[in-house]
Amino acid sequence: MNATWTKLDRILDEIQDPEAGLALLAKLPTGEETPEQAHKRTFWQFQFTQWQGWRAGDLLAVPHALTGCSILNRPPPRWLCEASLELFKRSLSDDEKRAYGDLNKHFLRWKAVEQVRGRLLGDPRYHKKPVHGDTVWREAAKLVAGKGIKRGTTTMKKSHSLIKRAGGGVVTLPSYRRAVEKRDRGRKKVG
Repeated sequence: MNATWTKLDRILDEIQDPEAGLALLAKLPTGEETPEQAHKRTFWQFQFTQWQGWRAGDLLAVPHALTGCSILNRPPPRWLCEASLELFKRSLSDDEKRAYGDLNKHFLRWKAVEQVRGRLLGDPRYHKKPVHGDTVWREAAKLVAGKGIKRGTTTMKKSHSLIKRAGGGVVTLPSYRRAVEKRDRGRKKVG
């Protein structure tokens, strides 16, 4: 049954409805479970119950589910990652939402340039033969096509430079804001 639980962990993580997960758990035999298997069953029952609570409007279900992951030494399931992100988005002010939106657009452009330059090894669109010179900006612009953001070569260059100054792949909202402030101070002195 251990091999069954390994497959079940993946199946349970992909379930889109907590009631379906609880129904599947209810069908599993319990008599010959090892302590590890009972541990997994407890984890998933708790997660699906908390997920039900989240869907019913219980905001504390998210931190309770995270605590359960910590106590049982398990990674958070997909539903919990999505709920955490949703809870975070709800807490943002309009100014923060705009700032994160702007940061994301610049970051997507930066990432496209890095992909074209062959610097993001783990990325599925990794270019095996890095592109150099001005061709980089045109090729990177192609990668962000269809994402609803500006993608001219000048825009690509400016975004790449901004995110690079803000920390590159480890950019944060505070580091991005500092880079924008520094850039804007420079513009005011010139103008």
